[in-house]
Amino acid sequence: MKLVKIKEDLYLNSDFIESIEADGEESTIITMTSGEVFSPNVSIKKVLDAICGSEEHLVNDANMNILKAESINSGHLNRQKYPSR
Repeated sequence: MKLVKIKEDLYLNSDFIESIEADGEESTIITMTSGEVFSPNVSIKKVLDAICGSEEHLVNDANMNILKAESINSGHLNRQKYPSR
């Protein structure tokens, strides 16, 4: 899994991106393999930089470990896996 930061509040797994289209100069349409569509107000160049591994956009392993630890500590993952708990 390779999460990339498209915008401050939008992270996507680049393995599941099906297509990317420019929708004007500062807007892009991203279609996922699941059928979900995102239309962030960022240029297609910025989206492509994020997907191709630009340092600015890459979510590193340390950040992912922090996110996983926070989810485990909050019990979020356990509630999803074992809803009767």
